[in-house]
Amino acid sequence: MPDAMLEGTNITICDWRGYVIWQSAHVPLAKPGDLAWKHLIKESAELAKTWFSRVVSLREEATLEFENKRGQYFRAWMWPLEKPDVAVCMLSITIPRELKTLTLREREILELLAQGRPTREIALALDVSASTVHTHLRKARKRLGLPSVESLTGFAARYCHPQAAPNQSLDA
Repeated sequence: MPDAMLEGTNITICDWRGYVIWQSAHVPLAKPGDLAWKHLIKESAELAKTWFSRVVSLREEATLEFENKRGQYFRAWMWPLEKPDVAVCMLSITIPRELKTLTLREREILELLAQGRPTREIALALDVSASTVHTHLRKARKRLGLPSVESLTGFAARYCHPQAAPNQSLDA
C-alpha cells in the first residue's frame, strides 16, 4: 500500500520538555532524542520554545511558521496530548519561501481567497474597493511568479488558508 502522507508533510511527537520521541518523515532532520527546535534558525527556535511551553502548560493549540537552518520554511500545528510521556503532537508542512515576500495585506487577501470568497466579499470584509483587492491579487501573483489567477487560487488553497489562533509567523 502506498504511503498516505503528502510529500512535505511530517508528524512529530514530543515529550513535555520538547524532545522528539517519534517522527514520520522518511528523511527526518531531527532524530528521536533531539530537541524539536534543534535545526531551526534562532528566531524560529525561540518562537517554537515559547509556543511549545504554552501548548504543554496551558493546553493551548498553536499554528506557527518556522525556518530551519537549511533555509526551508514550514507551517506547523501543535496540539497538547494527554499522556504523561507524550506531550505534544506537531503536524508540519513545507511551505514556499516566497510566502515571506508577501505583504500582510496580500496574505490576508489570499487567506480569504482560500476560503472561496469572491472578490466583492473580500473587499467588503476588508473595507476596501474590489479594485484594491484585484491590485493586491495581481501583486501577489507577480511576487509568487504564478502565471494565472487560477494558479494563484490553487496556491492560496494549498498554502494560505486562515491561521488558527494563536498565530505567529516568520515575520513576527
